[in-house]
Amino acid sequence: MLTTETILTEAVSTPLSPALRDEALAVVGRLRSELGRLVASLPAEGRGASAMARTTGVLRVTCQRVVGALESGGDGVGMLARLPGVEGLRLFVDGFVRAGIPTQDVASARAAVEAFDRLITHAGGSHAKLIRLVQEQATPAPVGDTALATPEQRRELFRAAAAVTGRRCRVAFSIYAFRPRPGDDATLERVLVKGLIGGIGTPGGMPFVLASGNTLTEAEAGPRTLDSGAPLAENAPEAIMRAFTSNPLPTISARGTGGNVYQVVDAPALTAASAAGLPVPFDIVTALRGSAPMLNPSTGRPTLSSVWSLVSCPSESLILDVYLHRSIERRFRPGLECLLWQAELDIPPERRWSTRVPNPPRLQLLGEGIGHSASEMYARHGEVTAAMFAQSGFQPEEFIGFRCEVRWPVWRAGYCLTIDEAGA
Repeated sequence: MLTTETILTEAVSTPLSPALRDEALAVVGRLRSELGRLVASLPAEGRGASAMARTTGVLRVTCQRVVGALESGGDGVGMLARLPGVEGLRLFVDGFVRAGIPTQDVASARAAVEAFDRLITHAGGSHAKLIRLVQEQATPAPVGDTALATPEQRRELFRAAAAVTGRRCRVAFSIYAFRPRPGDDATLERVLVKGLIGGIGTPGGMPFVLASGNTLTEAEAGPRTLDSGAPLAENAPEAIMRAFTSNPLPTISARGTGGNVYQVVDAPALTAASAAGLPVPFDIVTALRGSAPMLNPSTGRPTLSSVWSLVSCPSESLILDVYLHRSIERRFRPGLECLLWQAELDIPPERRWSTRVPNPPRLQLLGEGIGHSASEMYARHGEVTAAMFAQSGFQPEEFIGFRCEVRWPVWRAGYCLTIDEAGA
């Protein structure tokens, strides 16, 4: 699995700021995926520039530039210099409407082009200036003392935070799955499994809390258990997945108002010690389910816009998995950011730059089903994932998975899987 412990490099000269380069890499990946999908929708004999121009009515030179950019290989920002401008790309996408390509593919490609337009605006307002910034990138050199958020620095932060808070764990993980309610496309259902593995607390330290943020609950029902769908009680042992939790079982108390649930853990291991006088680690895994309108009644926008994993407990490793039902996956485009945790998690995109942590991990595509759900960071992660789907009644083959996996996650940061509308 890819982690952020890859050797980091930075350019000797950095015309592109780290935040802008991250945005450019995300835009490149999106353009490559969506434009490639459009081209692949044509018959094999129609994918060359000349044949494509005849089929779509788009200028041959525009088709040639798109094909050349897609064939350039890699996901580097240099691809942006090979593409036509925004207006040329808009005309290119419009040509596929005339060619009868499915509306959803065209809408997704158009959204990627608009993301390119926003990138150009952030880079100074012109495609030419963006190309100049890209071409001025110097040959990478190993980072020195000015490196930011390296694995070594994050490990030191973990150690300090554990000493300050009196709590730590080996792995913190969250697994989400979202789908439309069967027979009711206006309702979004969600199941969530959260875990702290190898938790160790110091007497007098801060409590262990599993925060689920907005649980997408129906106002009249509240959060529910994973298997039976029964309302979750205030003291909720039924929320514990016993097969993955230490014995004797911890006690958890569900607190919070509205859509927010905080599960406070009281584990016997917190006051126990081994024969050698060392603290005894504990594992706890809990599960919830909830639902909400697919669209926010006040804004008409999807309620599914971001999924967070907040590093409130200093953790050696973090895993965030999000599974989207295939019927809605094509409507959204996931991305990944690491942001300093604020009281309000619904941070507008135009303000995220000011809280973005350098050198975030890359979003991984797990693909269809749960065949790639195992993780080297937690030996039973694949088992937990399979149990979540089995107990909830969700069919794993109907879902596409995405993953954020981090060694030494930044304490008090939030790893945010952003979910943008394809047509937004």
